[in-house]
Amino acid sequence: MEESEEQIAAILEGISYIVPAPLFRFMTGDALETWICGKPEIDLHLLQKIVRYRDMDKTHYLVVWFWRILGRFTNEDRVALMRFVSGRSRLPNDIADVSQRFQIMKTDKSKDGLPTSQTCFFQLRLPDYSSEVIMEERLRYAIHNCRSIDADNYMLARNVENSTAGSFEDGII
Repeated sequence: MEESEEQIAAILEGISYIVPAPLFRFMTGDALETWICGKPEIDLHLLQKIVRYRDMDKTHYLVVWFWRILGRFTNEDRVALMRFVSGRSRLPNDIADVSQRFQIMKTDKSKDGLPTSQTCFFQLRLPDYSSEVIMEERLRYAIHNCRSIDADNYMLARNVENSTAGSFEDGII
């Protein structure tokens, strides 16, 4: 019964850096989860408060379309977008806890192509689109089908290529 006491103490110590330990007894599990992990619903107003535009402003048609599209997204779609642009599924509970601003920028990639992201910079890169409908289709496709983070697939492929270059018998791995 006491075999995990040390681990539990370490977890409680870590959590107490975020939530003062005396408050634990007054919080439900859901409240504690929200305090530590953020709200499960993606708040568009909070996202709009922390956005920074690069090479365009809030009146640029791509930005206007983007926010209209997000307004039509379900929370599940918004969570997928968050994973796509940040690698996380939630925003912090409080705007003061946002460590990095959400960036939206225009790229010179082919017109009507897929958007890309850089999760380490919380950045969405949008090519030019000929219509809001096409932009929404491409954005939905990207957020639901592009599961790797930044160069994950590139590094995995590279590692596989390197590991098949030698064998155990050759002594080269």
